[in-house]
Amino acid sequence: MTQLIFKSDLDKNKLDALLHFLKTWNIDAELKTNSQKVTKKQNNFSLAAGIWKDYSMDAKELRAKAWNR
Repeated sequence: MTQLIFKSDLDKNKLDALLHFLKTWNIDAELKTNSQKVTKKQNNFSLAAGIWKDYSMDAKELRAKAWNR
């Protein structure tokens, strides 16, 4: 068995079209929906934070130095 997982919700029309396409190729397809809804967490994390981890400078100090130039 092979599973195909969609990471975002699709319109019913798109799912119907996909199922129809698969069936025209004689692929036995079945639609199962998962009642679990994945929610995205809002993180206040910046990838640039890792660059400055060994320095004793914070974001306010960086901005102040940048604007003084």
